[in-house]
Amino acid sequence: MEKLKKIIAFMTICMLCLGLPGCYDAIEIDEEVYALSIGVDKGINNAIRVTFQYATYMEDGGGGMGGGDEESGEVGGTIVSTVEAASLLEAINVMNAAVNRQVSLMHAKMLIFSEEFAREGVGRYIEPLSRFREVRELMRIVVCNGKAQDFIKENKSLIGSNPSKALELMFEQSKNTGYFPDMIFGDFYVDLLTPYGQPVAAYAGVNDFKQLDEGEENEKPPLKPEVDIEPGDIPRTGGTKKEIFGLAVFDGDRMVGTLSQNETRFFLMGIGEFQRGFFTFVDENEPELIYVIEAQLARKPSINARMANGVPIIGLELDINIDIISIQSRRHYEQLNNIEGFEKNLATYFEQGLKKTIDKTQKEYNADIFHFGKKVAGNFNTIQELDDYNWIGHYQEAIVNVSVSVNARRSGFIYGATPIRSTESKKGVEEQK
Repeated sequence: MEKLKKIIAFMTICMLCLGLPGCYDAIEIDEEVYALSIGVDKGINNAIRVTFQYATYMEDGGGGMGGGDEESGEVGGTIVSTVEAASLLEAINVMNAAVNRQVSLMHAKMLIFSEEFAREGVGRYIEPLSRFREVRELMRIVVCNGKAQDFIKENKSLIGSNPSKALELMFEQSKNTGYFPDMIFGDFYVDLLTPYGQPVAAYAGVNDFKQLDEGEENEKPPLKPEVDIEPGDIPRTGGTKKEIFGLAVFDGDRMVGTLSQNETRFFLMGIGEFQRGFFTFVDENEPELIYVIEAQLARKPSINARMANGVPIIGLELDINIDIISIQSRRHYEQLNNIEGFEKNLATYFEQGLKKTIDKTQKEYNADIFHFGKKVAGNFNTIQELDDYNWIGHYQEAIVNVSVSVNARRSGFIYGATPIRSTESKKGVEEQK
């Protein structure tokens, strides 16, 4: 009898378990269409204008990766569709009325705001996305100096046939150049709320390919290694028209300014996220020539903070490793009797650049995008004391001391370059030292 009861109980449990793995809300993969990029502009007849870019699932992209049909919205293996709505999430429902699959944000790679929209505040549209179950924290945040809709229309790849992979690789370029930050949605949202600092976003634009001067050739064109360029103004032709160059600075949820591509590099160094990049310098001994180095952080920056008579005193120490890539003058900067001065000159350059960038965030924007507040917080006994002090409001009063040391590790495949000899050159080896 006891054995029968156990059998009955076991069968009952098995019967009840049959209902547990139900798939009443399951959705097949081919029943959804995954948005890759989402653009937000100010609306005309409604609050916002939202642009979605999603894959076509066709191997040739409906006409090739580089092609497109303006009327259907086909762009490089994707479809670009724009709709006006009262909210970003409502725009998804409106889009579902025109798409034969359900629009999903589960694999969205990029959320891009127009600069006009970002300067008015993005918080009211970021907050709903932070609650929405389909939004991933790894989605990138970008601000475009024109319309987000126009940027997404140019968001195509001429290399490869996978638009999702192309987007991922586009943001990976931040590690190779340092020209823009790789800001993800999760970090951006946390930075909106934290009392320790302010958020940033990558800054983008669309190039019309009219920046490259095609006039008469200059017999001796000027040497400009330190030119600050807005995204969309890079002098180039060919390739895709989209480009990311610099960063957008936020005070709360409002964009208040930008940093150039060179300032962005110093910013990334200051927060320890600079990976690598080439730097070009005018040779002081021969101003018509240049030398090139590749810089990397030796370690994370050392940051300390203290209070002196109510004024925050912040110390930032940075160690940079450099490789000598090119010396056009063929001078022997890499040799022991020259390397110390060479390193000091570079240390001064990075130190001044970082200090000017910090000063700009203090005096022009009063936005602690370096998050020095995390170190300043250690000078308060309680969270309430820190909140009452309001670090973000006092950032511009802080004194920031910057110290940079440079270590030249490699000189490439050449050590002690031999002079280039010709019938017109009378320079000897000693002149090159």
